Amino acid sequence: MNSSLGPITGILLAGGKSQRMGREKGTLEIGNRRMFEYPLGVLETICEEILISSCSDQPSMAGHQVVCDEIKGIGPMGGIHSCLDQSPTDLNIVLSYDMPLISEGLLRHLVAESHGWDAVIPALHQDKPEPLCAVYRKSVLGAFRDLIKKKQYAVHQVIPMIKSRVLIIDDTMAFYHPDLFLNINRQSDLDRLPSGFGHE
Repeated sequence: MNSSLGPITGILLAGGKSQRMGREKGTLEIGNRRMFEYPLGVLETICEEILISSCSDQPSMAGHQVVCDEIKGIGPMGGIHSCLDQSPTDLNIVLSYDMPLISEGLLRHLVAESHGWDAVIPALHQDKPEPLCAVYRKSVLGAFRDLIKKKQYAVHQVIPMIKSRVLIIDDTMAFYHPDLFLNINRQSDLDRLPSGFGHE
């Protein structure tokens, strides 16, 4: 991405268990692709480098560095911490692998709004930020380490600790969708995808 803010690393959070889905959800097929390939594909259009947070290699992740959590068993916090630690760039886009509706337009908007902020976190409502779809500077690594030391593993807890901006996404934006941040956690969540999604 040719950004005045410099090169960007994408961090795809592809680890974790899928107890509610009843199987490994990252390889779940949606239309013509597996679920994780949708957000990965968006990151590939924007980022110079991509780190995959996972402790198991997937064949279609070939070409991207896979980073296993340095501290296991603490959820997305561990993945963000380990990948930020290994990131070669100041600016990073963190994205969960179970958000197939995330668009290039949204991520480019977050990057464009990131000047002067440690993190830009989107939200459809002010009280519901989406820290697993956000832009973070590498400098926030210390805040994540502090939370881990305190055994506080909810990612949203980092927001008040850093210079962060919660950016409201509304229907005036071309990339808006009411289910933009839909997480596919259960089979029933698939029914909320737009008709024909993935069959283009």
